[in-house]
Amino acid sequence: MWVRVWLAGTSLAGRWLAGTIIVGLLSACAVVDPVDSRYDTVARSLAKGRNESIFLNLIRASHDYPLSFVTVANVTPSMTNVTSLGLPSFLFGPALNNVLPTAAGRDVVFGSTTASNSTSVATNFSVSTQETSAFYEGFLKPIDLQVLDYFIRQGYSRELLFWLFTDSVEITIGGGQPVGTRYNPPEDYGCIRGDSKRRCFGDFVLVAIAAGVTVEERTLQTAGGGGSGGGQDKGGSGKTETRIFSRFCFNPVFAQRAANAMGPELYQLVTHRYADLPPSAFQPKCGNPKWDPVSEASKPQLDSFNFSVGGKINFKIVPRSAYGVFEFLGTLIKIQREHPPRAATAYIPDERLDEQQQLPTLRTVAAGSDPYLMQVVSGNTDSRCFVHSWFYDGEYCVPESATNTKRIFSLLAQLIAIQTAATDLSITPVVRVIQ
Repeated sequence: MWVRVWLAGTSLAGRWLAGTIIVGLLSACAVVDPVDSRYDTVARSLAKGRNESIFLNLIRASHDYPLSFVTVANVTPSMTNVTSLGLPSFLFGPALNNVLPTAAGRDVVFGSTTASNSTSVATNFSVSTQETSAFYEGFLKPIDLQVLDYFIRQGYSRELLFWLFTDSVEITIGGGQPVGTRYNPPEDYGCIRGDSKRRCFGDFVLVAIAAGVTVEERTLQTAGGGGSGGGQDKGGSGKTETRIFSRFCFNPVFAQRAANAMGPELYQLVTHRYADLPPSAFQPKCGNPKWDPVSEASKPQLDSFNFSVGGKINFKIVPRSAYGVFEFLGTLIKIQREHPPRAATAYIPDERLDEQQQLPTLRTVAAGSDPYLMQVVSGNTDSRCFVHSWFYDGEYCVPESATNTKRIFSLLAQLIAIQTAATDLSITPVVRVIQ
């Protein structure tokens, strides 16, 4: 009787199969889900999505579109890999009517059950809208001194912060009529009619920076009520309350830094032409022990920041809200994109016409650094972009060289986070993406 038997140890097919099995087993052991690469991918993707979301809202503001804020509450990446490996079919046994069990000439037959592998990669994330009353209550209220102090202490340029957070400045000399300045081109460039010094909004920014304007805080702890008749002194049941008091003040050290940053020529121009009195006359001074924050807190609190110069000139700074910052930056993008003509009612002194119609620049940055407050390129986006987006009218790009704009993106992300608590987020629909 004739018998065909496959011998793994002697045939060429047997050696090939043995090698295939070993390689398959080693491959199965090597298929893992590395944490570092997945973490890096998710982290980069979230950062890119955050920047693009901020940029899209700035573009919306430049077109007078409503803003929309959403956040990714959580991300859950997953990967499943299934590998199966089995022996192939063998020809074993006699031929029946001279016909082999399968096609003639083959000792080994591979099928779909011999070796297979399937991999499934999925990313689940929850998107939460921030369109809630609690979010907008914080987003629409004026930025307070404590928040401003946060950013000053992180090393942001005080000149940049003054441009972003100051909506308008009112000046009252003696008991005269107050005059105001507000930068809102092309309708208003912040230049004051009838001012003998021909000053505009940016000049008052430089005056404040040259005088060393900053924020001073003082933390006081008071014993809260507890028990019958008292706080910690009686029974120890009361809780200690911590209160933080903030105010505008002028720091001579910051004034010296501003003088170094401006250079002798610009500092001389600011302090002698634009300022009514020398920087040393600006009050209150930081660190003054006579400041009694408790008595100040008992007075009605204004929604503006007030200070005086020499007891004769009173300044009132009206701050923006976080929403107002987006609208202001959207206006700057619109100016860059459309270059609208100056409104007929907008006043600019004739000798400063070309200077004031340009976009705001920072005068206290180091030589060779990016001087522009906001840079956005529309239409042609061939340059390398820090962040890129699109709208109905085309492509938008923030160039990599726009260092101040990149700092503003960081500031806006922090500002949104400050105004948002986890409890402010509404229902979180789950979006499932399978790649």
